[in-house]
Amino acid sequence: MAFRYRVKTKRPALKDKEVKYYAVPIRNEKVQIYKLAEELTKRCSLTKGDILSTLVGLVDLMEEHLHNGDSVCLDNLGIFTLSATSDGFDSPEECTPSKVRAQKICFRADNKLKKNLQFVKFEKDKHDIE
Repeated sequence: MAFRYRVKTKRPALKDKEVKYYAVPIRNEKVQIYKLAEELTKRCSLTKGDILSTLVGLVDLMEEHLHNGDSVCLDNLGIFTLSATSDGFDSPEECTPSKVRAQKICFRADNKLKKNLQFVKFEKDKHDIE
């Protein structure tokens, strides 16, 4: 199966009159943890329940470690970290723990995963209007 895309124009800059066309990904479906467990069952000797409880446990552990300030590295997948921020203050004493907030969870893909991007096959959407 290939990664499908459609072609869209992007609004040109005010001074630029030339129209440009770009590939825009088409997302198929959002694969939930239950589907992953079902697919993994077909690839190994574990039951769907075993895999599902392992994946749920992994998510729980990742959350716990991220909340403690750890980075979570899943070999061949990547590293998850939690970023934090605060407003700017006039003195260091004003930047108290109650004024710091979690901003987002960051993901940095493993080099092996990134290298495999060269093997992705692309297919233009058949319904795309040229």
